[in-house]
Amino acid sequence: MAEWVVVDVETSGMKPAVDRVLSVAAVVVDDDGEVTDEFTTLLNPGVDPGPVHVHGLTPALLAGKPRFADVAAELGRMLEGRTVVAHNAAFDASFLAAEARRAGLEPPLTRYVCTLDLAGRLHLSTADLKLSTLAGHFGVEQRAAHDAYDDAVVLAGVFSGLLGVAAEKDVTPTVRRLSEMVPHPDTGYLVSTVWAQALAAPRVWRPAGRLKRGGGLVQGMEVVFTQDVDCDPDEIASVVVDAGLYVADRLGSRTSLAVCDAPNAVRGRAAFARKKGLELVPSARLVEMLADVAPGRPVTPARPVDDAQESLF
Repeated sequence: MAEWVVVDVETSGMKPAVDRVLSVAAVVVDDDGEVTDEFTTLLNPGVDPGPVHVHGLTPALLAGKPRFADVAAELGRMLEGRTVVAHNAAFDASFLAAEARRAGLEPPLTRYVCTLDLAGRLHLSTADLKLSTLAGHFGVEQRAAHDAYDDAVVLAGVFSGLLGVAAEKDVTPTVRRLSEMVPHPDTGYLVSTVWAQALAAPRVWRPAGRLKRGGGLVQGMEVVFTQDVDCDPDEIASVVVDAGLYVADRLGSRTSLAVCDAPNAVRGRAAFARKKGLELVPSARLVEMLADVAPGRPVTPARPVDDAQESLF
């Protein structure tokens, strides 16, 4: 049995809690990138299909097509015992899990690899990490963007290229297990329990401002990980929080530094952080710095109002 199954879904929107899967494709590949089995279908979501200008799936085209519950068994057969591969895999995994729950079924996947994360760890010389860009980088022909089947076939070729680079650089793809994931409180996409706990950690220290060049860490600083990191951020997140710092998903006014292992990165969060004048800190250096964090200023709790005072108002 081949180990990998590349999956792509097209959806009616971006929120797995309310939006629906319109089409799904699964392409089974071996370690050499050869396709050994495949499955694809359109689905009748029972709701408005959303951005037709993006995916081209009109209500007329989806009318009469099967519901997710009708194809769940066949899809489950394709995914069973295999590691799902997807680009921005949290998106695809979240929607498949949500559709299964609506149908009263178990999610059809148990573990997955995200090619977006893997590509970031490999520090490829690309302007961005979009599927179309990676396809061009690895010489994979893309015929119909936002078509689930074509995207899955293209990603299969891209994944083969990524595995080759990973082998050269001794990088092992990170495998996420669905049993260890929970919905993100804002997006609903699946994130690890470790990451969710780090995001939800109470902010007991006042914002400590930006990291100064040559300076040290201070409790209350906020850390954002770019896509160009050598490690899985989950491996560091709890250490960051335990040291009195915070982690965030995106760069903002309170961001103190960005973690980046590609000093010349010109894409995504790394480029934005550089534009904003934030320090880019390698992940290994961050771990070293976390051993010596200066005390921050605690958040002052609100003064309790006793009954006598309250009676005056």
